[in-house]
Amino acid sequence: MDFDFAFMLEAFVAALHYLPTTLLLGFLPLLFGSVIGLGIALIRHYKIPILAVFFKWFVTIFKAIPVVLILLVSYLVFSDALDKMADSLALSISFSDIDRRWIAIFALTLYATSGLSEIFRGALASIPKGQTDAAYSVGLTNLQVLRRVMIPQVIPLALPLVNNMLISLIKASSLVSMVSVVDILNGAVIEANVNYRYLEAYVAVSIIYWGVCASIEAVTAGYEKYAHRSRRRQFA
Repeated sequence: MDFDFAFMLEAFVAALHYLPTTLLLGFLPLLFGSVIGLGIALIRHYKIPILAVFFKWFVTIFKAIPVVLILLVSYLVFSDALDKMADSLALSISFSDIDRRWIAIFALTLYATSGLSEIFRGALASIPKGQTDAAYSVGLTNLQVLRRVMIPQVIPLALPLVNNMLISLIKASSLVSMVSVVDILNGAVIEANVNYRYLEAYVAVSIIYWGVCASIEAVTAGYEKYAHRSRRRQFA
């Protein structure tokens, strides 16, 4: 089998055109999922009645569903419900007006939320109870304990696993062609449809994915070293 390096470069350039879409589909679900997931983790950590049970089932269900199914179900629900809702509210929008990337972001946010809530819940549980007891003993309120004692410790503890979730989202974004979104993988495949040189296209996309994930790992490792040095200076 001959390998066409020139076409691999063409596929690489074609795929690179869609890199902003892939990054958008990685970072936005991570941001939305982190905010919602932290809220769910706090609700379950403090065992708030009814809500804690509800979100326990929410996390259990969405952890077990493959990302591709969340994408497909979200697409079908939006395509069926949006036009009906717009008609009932006399709104001048329809499903065809919606940027499909937002459907992908919605589905990936559901996937990220279930995983991130478990990450943050584990980080909250790892904080020694003596710290919160000491904070309450000096008169801090629940909100102050949360803001001054728990959240500052949760983020560094959860960072390595949040980094893994971001990489998982970047890789999961390769499935968004299911909802008519073109990302770096599908950009390269479209280019390969002309001459059927899919191997070159897949190798080109693999290089881009490797570069993106390696960059994320490097930035996270750099931040962890910086945070570790800062903590050592504080206790010196």
